[in-house]
Amino acid sequence: MRLSRIEIENFKGVGAKQVIELRPITLLFGPNSAGKSTILQALHYVREILERKNPDPDQTIAGGLIDLGGFKNLIHNHDLSKSMKIKMVIDLSEDQGSDRLPINNGNSVDDPEFENLRIRYIIGENTDLKEYAVVREIGVSFEVQWSDLINAPYVSNLIIDMDGGNIAKIKSPPQPGQAQLTEFNFQHPLLQEYVDTDDGAYQEPDSSDLLGTKLGIEIWELSRDMARSAELKDVSEYRVAAASVIGALPDIDKPWNLELRDPEPKKLELEGNTPRVRGLSALLDELMLGPLRIVRDYLSEMTYIGPLRDIPARAFRPQVSPDEGRWAQGLAAWDLLYSDTKGKLLSEVNAWLSGEDGLGTSYEIAKSEYLEIPVSSRIDQLFKRGISEDDLGELQEEFQKLGSRTEIVLRDGMKGIDVAPNDVGVGISQMIPVIVACLRDKDGILAIEQPELHVHPAIQVGVGDLFIQSVMPSEQSFGPGKTLLVETHSEHIMLRLLRRVRETTDGGLPPGAIAVKPNDLSVIYVENTPVEIRFRQLRVDNDGDFTDRWPNGFFAERAEELF
Repeated sequence: MRLSRIEIENFKGVGAKQVIELRPITLLFGPNSAGKSTILQALHYVREILERKNPDPDQTIAGGLIDLGGFKNLIHNHDLSKSMKIKMVIDLSEDQGSDRLPINNGNSVDDPEFENLRIRYIIGENTDLKEYAVVREIGVSFEVQWSDLINAPYVSNLIIDMDGGNIAKIKSPPQPGQAQLTEFNFQHPLLQEYVDTDDGAYQEPDSSDLLGTKLGIEIWELSRDMARSAELKDVSEYRVAAASVIGALPDIDKPWNLELRDPEPKKLELEGNTPRVRGLSALLDELMLGPLRIVRDYLSEMTYIGPLRDIPARAFRPQVSPDEGRWAQGLAAWDLLYSDTKGKLLSEVNAWLSGEDGLGTSYEIAKSEYLEIPVSSRIDQLFKRGISEDDLGELQEEFQKLGSRTEIVLRDGMKGIDVAPNDVGVGISQMIPVIVACLRDKDGILAIEQPELHVHPAIQVGVGDLFIQSVMPSEQSFGPGKTLLVETHSEHIMLRLLRRVRETTDGGLPPGAIAVKPNDLSVIYVENTPVEIRFRQLRVDNDGDFTDRWPNGFFAERAEELF
């Protein structure tokens, strides 16, 4: 599962819609204050909406320097008459679907709840029926507007996509209880009736018949049943109410509550608990809320490392309870090293920190354990009095009662001494959170700002290889893993990645190096024009060269100084 695309409109410096294609490794370059953090902030904003149901956030779950400042600060040009739109697209193809879409796995074909809903989505992957309709991609679009009525922003429209096509929209005014499921795309291939033919193909829909599908007919008939009327003859005459918490945003922690209602002012709730109703409720829950849950779960796994990482103090004590906000300052990495009782992560970090094939520093991380003797303890008293041979038995017993503490130290391989993290150059302590985050066993987005700060160029090129390994953990191929989103000014990191692309094409990879192809890498240049921010994707060919020119001579300073 990977985030493959994000679309942004009227968010901060972005005015007209910008489409940003993401890859396992995405590098964001550009001048200072050009807007490189906009993508990252858009992800944080969507996360706040889904996890906290808050479209007006300031401080975020991620902590650190991320303070969004509320909707008025986020809307483009602070113009409250505009609508903000953000769309996220997640590729599920590597996972062969999602656990959040259980009906789509093909095991519900014979369930009586779905006997009137024999559509390709429910068939999923069913070898007996020679059919494959597993969802490979989901998209969720949010439209957020300001309301003078409630003096706050609200989600006005929510659009769900699957495999590149719209499924349906939830729209709502700012008043509660008015959300509606509308614009259902009954012509979507996944919603077509499955026809059991010899080759397992489905019939193409009749575009003139909007309700000529199993799903369309089922919703229509239930609408008629609810209205207890035979007068409904037009598809526009039924509506599906959607329980929501903020405008069009449903409560994704609860099952979809099916309520069909007549367009008349009165509301008639669907009564009964028949298999037919349960099946349709479960299907709408999965089609509409499943993608939202996928996006929420995916963003909840995001790790954010800010540009300024704290150096642990001499008396540093790790935080036992996990706190995601500590990753922003880098301290969560040190917490994790302290809790690594088996030493696996520590060994991997040291292999990169000091190994010749890694970053090649002269330091390793080590744990030193100390026994602590309280001043008022019996041992302290014995030592002050003077220990005799008769005290040895008691002293041994008292030592066994002592508590211990562990400290993380940096071991200088050249000098053979242990030093505290704040006794060495800042660059080493700045790199350790980046290394730990790349190597720890956690998928999802890893967003890093300025990984190269205070770091020597020779180490920066090694960071490029670290990034490659972090997203390709299995046999030089992509599997479910991290998606790196890196805001940087480092030419050296980029050059190492381009070199690996070239070596992959030429078959000249060094031993242990991992293959990288152009599609594994996205390089985006961010520029701030007088009107708005623009994101330009710079394509890379198989020779590791850019096929697009760098705007405004970025990275041309070296040649200018030399020649």
